[in-house]
Amino acid sequence: MSEQKISNSFGKQTRREFIATTAAAGVAGAAAATVPGAAFAAKKKGGTLRFSTRADARGLDPQRNVIYYVSHPLAATSGGLLDIDANMDIVPAIGEEWTVSDDMMTYTFKIKKGVTFHNGADVDAPAIKWNYDRVRDPKTSHSFHRSFFKIVKNITAVDKYTLRIELSTPSAVFLASVTYYPVNLIAPNAVDQVDTHPIGCGPFKFVSWKRYNKTEMVRFENFWQTDAAGNSLPYLDAIIGYPKKEDKVRLTALRTGEVDLIENMSYADAANFKKNETANYNTWDIPQVGAGYLAVQSKSGPFAMSAADGKLMRQALAHAIDREAIHQSIFNGLSEKLYGFYGTSSSWHMPDIKNIKEYDPEKSKAILRKLNAKNTPVAVVARQAYAYMRQTGEIVYSMLEEAGFKVTNEIFDNPVLRKKYKKNDYGVDSTANSYRFEPDQWYSVNVLSTGPSTMLRTGYKNEAADKLIIAARATRDNSVRKEMYTDVESMVNEDCALIYTHGIPLTSAATKKLKDYAPAFAGPFNISNGGVRTAYMEG
Repeated sequence: MSEQKISNSFGKQTRREFIATTAAAGVAGAAAATVPGAAFAAKKKGGTLRFSTRADARGLDPQRNVIYYVSHPLAATSGGLLDIDANMDIVPAIGEEWTVSDDMMTYTFKIKKGVTFHNGADVDAPAIKWNYDRVRDPKTSHSFHRSFFKIVKNITAVDKYTLRIELSTPSAVFLASVTYYPVNLIAPNAVDQVDTHPIGCGPFKFVSWKRYNKTEMVRFENFWQTDAAGNSLPYLDAIIGYPKKEDKVRLTALRTGEVDLIENMSYADAANFKKNETANYNTWDIPQVGAGYLAVQSKSGPFAMSAADGKLMRQALAHAIDREAIHQSIFNGLSEKLYGFYGTSSSWHMPDIKNIKEYDPEKSKAILRKLNAKNTPVAVVARQAYAYMRQTGEIVYSMLEEAGFKVTNEIFDNPVLRKKYKKNDYGVDSTANSYRFEPDQWYSVNVLSTGPSTMLRTGYKNEAADKLIIAARATRDNSVRKEMYTDVESMVNEDCALIYTHGIPLTSAATKKLKDYAPAFAGPFNISNGGVRTAYMEG
């Protein structure tokens, strides 16, 4: 079988060059690679980081529950075959090298020797195969994780340090399925305790957890990654997570010294905090933790893909949306308006997207007059859990009403909202999706007509877009894929079943005692040679 080494760097580097450049650049969060080892000695291991987040996991088993790598403290315990860095690029980890066959149906990984789980068991090819087989089993995994392994045909531990994964269809995007998010690894010999005391292989070990109260983790002394001087990571002794749902509560906890780091503050507080409190705190602007958009119910009714005037009606909706008003009133000028899934901070940003439907309420009114469709009912819905979704829903309600629609606005818990999706019982959903460092994970799920979210929610169908999304999966050159996705986004903007609105920002803040910490640009705090792995507490 002919094989090629691959790169995730738009086809411009060999794997050897890629590893060399990431080894040099990736340690920037700790120190420059050229700094002598003596400089690292000043970073004494020790100290406990108290970290407050918006959310918490629903359970401890990381394969039955989604451990979100931005806002769940337990993400600090996670480890996987591959890793992500501060730029949200896929980088080597436990899988230190890999090759892909010419037909893109066989991925072979060389496993780093000497890596162990938190209980000392080896992280080797048989252990990783056991994990992936468990994720593939509907009885033992969450559908989110399982979805990334749908095209896996066979997994073989060739020997102790070689893992081979065979796919049922060609894929140039499979590497994203074996990073620590979405799929992280647990010790096979400790699976019986995974719901009470999970044993992973991340930089921190689990100690205790009480949901939405307190998560305790301690440094894993045998973590596989080191800094440029060869010192083992992480530096911190421990992390204590304090999930607090309310923005004001988290910010007060930081100001009063109850915690050292908060994942996010309200958009209203962020500007004043950065202006007035830089003497005591550091802040990090997360430009795109996700993408906000309006999902139009296009399966039935006046906006349906099959309706004679459905496309015009959806365009009437799109022209009624004032993105600048959303940008200022909901997000306080933070981040940016979106016309595609990826904002300007991402290497996947697409500046040449066409068919953008700019704010023009008079055009909306004209379409409704032409179709004799004034006062067409539109039920705007939003999820209770996220304030910006509710607030965007409220302002969209006003915009659509001004354009001549007969609008209602309701807020629901997620289980109720999902039932409404299945019954096509809504018009426009004010929603968002977390950032995807692999574009196929967005387009194949939410734009492809057979994607699970597409079928559940919008019912969007464009055969030309489908062909491009499927072809992009089997395209090695990321620059070519980017051009294909640009065309897809242009079709999405023309069809208006998805109306992109805004990049979802975060503003993190920490006491100045926390040194050499910086999250990835999309928010993850557990990243290769950065984040909580290279952070330390001064004093």
